[in-house]
Amino acid sequence: MSKPTLADVNSIGLQAAKSKATQDKIINAVVGLIKEKGFSAASSAQIAKRAGITWGAVQHHFGSKEDILEEVLQRSHIKFQETLSSKRFTTGSAERRVAKYVDAAWYHYQGDEYMATMEILLATRGHGKASNDLSISRSRDAHMEMARTIFYDADVSDTVLQESIYMVHCLLTGILIEMALEPQSFSPSPYVKRLKAQIIQMLYPVT
Repeated sequence: MSKPTLADVNSIGLQAAKSKATQDKIINAVVGLIKEKGFSAASSAQIAKRAGITWGAVQHHFGSKEDILEEVLQRSHIKFQETLSSKRFTTGSAERRVAKYVDAAWYHYQGDEYMATMEILLATRGHGKASNDLSISRSRDAHMEMARTIFYDADVSDTVLQESIYMVHCLLTGILIEMALEPQSFSPSPYVKRLKAQIIQMLYPVT
């Protein structure tokens, strides 16, 4: 068998780039539809229309609608983990690191992708691929490893560390829901500030 030519390699690279661009269009279509009109708006027909391709082309890239929804969830998790992997989260005092961690989580949770994951998880609970997924539990080990790296000097058990991660997740998710219910009257700032203080107490208890 002959070796691939430079033209072949360039062609393969171009096709891969086109494929990724199409996949991104499909994911963005799903996220956009859910953001604007809720989960029910992300029908197969509307996804294809929004992405500007046929449903057959959508299936070529992802298979089923469930596979697309799973990809939305996966991308949200990866995006958050990539953010926290930055070395800037491991520098500074304990208070500063906790603040950076909570602020990064809060910024991520307010993004369109995370909002879409919430609606997907609620709409598919009890059935489908996403039914066994909990936004934080699907990557629990990765979250724990990341937290140990960021809070390297926290002399607490894995149980306490996990409780701290869940505390951040649960409270920020609750704040997000309250903001959706009362967008004009609810201010999240005091609760985010109180959350940071609570995480400091949990990870660095005063003896």
